Amino acid sequence: MRYANLIPASHIARSADARLTANARRAVITAKAAIVAATESAKRFDRTVPLVNRDGTFDRSAIMRAAILSAQARMEVTGDAWGVCMSYALKGAWAAAKASRPYRAH
Repeated sequence: MRYANLIPASHIARSADARLTANARRAVITAKAAIVAATESAKRFDRTVPLVNRDGTFDRSAIMRAAILSAQARMEVTGDAWGVCMSYALKGAWAAAKASRPYRAH
């Protein structure tokens, strides 16, 4: 039995609901902005405490401290849950650490 024949063509939406599309777009823009803000916050932290050791390895405790500070700042501004703030902050801190890591040819 073919299921496509069970739904009349007049009942099938031809385009996405504009409200859903706008909400999804807004959510993606907000998420990208949060990650960029967290990355910038971690880069500011990196100026005072390096996120990468001299041998090129990541300083995980410094990355975590940068993420915690960024998450606390985001939580004060947005009021989001701690887990959400920490998620964005960790993504930003790791992005900043990877950006500050010196290039090593293998």
